[in-house]
Amino acid sequence: MSYLLRPTDWLAIYAAALSTIVFAWNVIRSRPRLKVLVMFGFEGGVGGASISVINRSPHTVHLAGISILYRYNRPSLREWAVHAWRFKRLPRRLGWVHSSLSNYEINDGCPHTLEARDSHHVLVPEKILEAIFLEASERKIMAVAQDKIWNNVYSNVFEFPSPKQAG
Repeated sequence: MSYLLRPTDWLAIYAAALSTIVFAWNVIRSRPRLKVLVMFGFEGGVGGASISVINRSPHTVHLAGISILYRYNRPSLREWAVHAWRFKRLPRRLGWVHSSLSNYEINDGCPHTLEARDSHHVLVPEKILEAIFLEASERKIMAVAQDKIWNNVYSNVFEFPSPKQAG
């Protein structure tokens, strides 16, 4: 019994490997990739936190809404463990309050269609941020963008300086 491969066998192996790589590449590229950023921003002479939603994929993404998150309290280790056990997942945003921008009378422009490589910006004025920080335990916020099929993309934590630190 001969274990030597003929040239057609090598060609078949090459074709199978190449088609697997192309399939994996297409699956990865077909997923929408959003990025949410929170940074300082100014618009019309008003300063605050600018929320940017960036579509980094080659496909159109339909945004359903943008929300702001602020920390209400820091959960204890026991609360964290109970939540993880009960819901069978790691609670990464336990203690954060999700609040729609419409609660603060901010037009987030949603629903909005983000074309490929496009972005959408919303400014949260400093006056509204100060009202949010009155209820929060820390001067930190995050933002979340939700698409029409309920996929959530969160920003990193953004620490907004107090007026004493800024001036």
